[in-house]
Amino acid sequence: MAQTLNLQRNTEVFLSTVSLNDGDAVTAMTPANTWKVEILAGYAVSQAAATQDINSLESGTTPDRSSKRFKTAINTVEFNFQTYIRPTGIENTTGATLIHTSGNSMPTADWYLWQALMSNTSVHTASKLSSTWQAGGKFAGAARAASGNTAAHNPNFGTSVNYNMYFKLDNVIYQVSNTAINQAAVDAAIDAVATTTWSGFGTNLIELTGTKRNNAVAVFGGILNDGSSVTANSNAHVTTATHSYQPFDQWNVAGTISTASFIKNRLSSLSVKYQPDGGSSTTYTFPVTALSFTYNNNITFVTPEELSKVNTPIGSFTGAREVTGSFTAYLRGADGDSAQFLRDIANDRRPAPTAFANANLIVGGATAPYLAFNMPAVQFDVPTHGIEDIITIAVNFKAQEPISTVTTGGEVELYAKK
Repeated sequence: MAQTLNLQRNTEVFLSTVSLNDGDAVTAMTPANTWKVEILAGYAVSQAAATQDINSLESGTTPDRSSKRFKTAINTVEFNFQTYIRPTGIENTTGATLIHTSGNSMPTADWYLWQALMSNTSVHTASKLSSTWQAGGKFAGAARAASGNTAAHNPNFGTSVNYNMYFKLDNVIYQVSNTAINQAAVDAAIDAVATTTWSGFGTNLIELTGTKRNNAVAVFGGILNDGSSVTANSNAHVTTATHSYQPFDQWNVAGTISTASFIKNRLSSLSVKYQPDGGSSTTYTFPVTALSFTYNNNITFVTPEELSKVNTPIGSFTGAREVTGSFTAYLRGADGDSAQFLRDIANDRRPAPTAFANANLIVGGATAPYLAFNMPAVQFDVPTHGIEDIITIAVNFKAQEPISTVTTGGEVELYAKK
């Protein structure tokens, strides 16, 4: 293959349960276990090394002033990228007319990333798709058993399910092995299209070369080692051994190929229900000027510290699960509006009134397409004022397990609708 520059504009990213670097055959990649991820500009993927400097410091007129550097460990791979939130319309779990005959719900184009983030169930088990999304485009955060065409789910996992991510940087292809999705950060600024920033880790960043690179190109498309070109091998219609991955924006809904929708943030809405100390429950509904939502697994990787060798990461552990966010709104004085909300929160002296507060963030508004985040138990920080041309308030919040699902998760439920 002739030398050429590699352009960010030509980057493609894929997630799979198949590892080409470990000898899996190219035919092992199917739309049941491999997906393309349409990303935006500004992504990052890198792996650095840890070093230790040993310095000599002696007295005298001719001291030993030498310095040595040792490479002690290869750090974990870190990556992040941004995707648009795109509802697909695959919101049911019954029937056999969808892309997969199991009829699993796949209501957003990045449904598999949400599952990799929030669940201990792999997106591909027993040689078939295994979605934890429920009927109606719902992803319930609390642990639950399997039901018809819906896989079992548990958010309390000590280690994440490992996947493989492929970064096709134009003509150079890297595999990130043992990938763990650590965080999703949703941004709903009103002058933009709804996005999620995904970040995570892996144990190794491996460039695919030789036959392994050709195998990757045979699936993802591009220029083979001999300089010839092949077309990407995807399919939105059926799952067959001759097609290798599921595209991001095209989905088979009830036998019809359709394009996943974009979400316009300008239509987003917020509904907050709160019962002040000694008062009655009040529903506050007001327009917002910005929304954010973050789900974080706080993953850390473990690396040995043996002498006389370069150590490499051997695995990861999850930390405390954190579901947080914020919103801003204009300061308005009507009943049930933002000024009353601020007053009630500021005057509440209960240290943890989560049993009396909930929030529903609907990115895209009440009319489809949208992605909603329903949090049944929320702790609100005291709102702060923003003194600008128009006075605003800013509110941070933390979602917690409700009493009904304590110790089993349930901080948030996702609802997607096209």
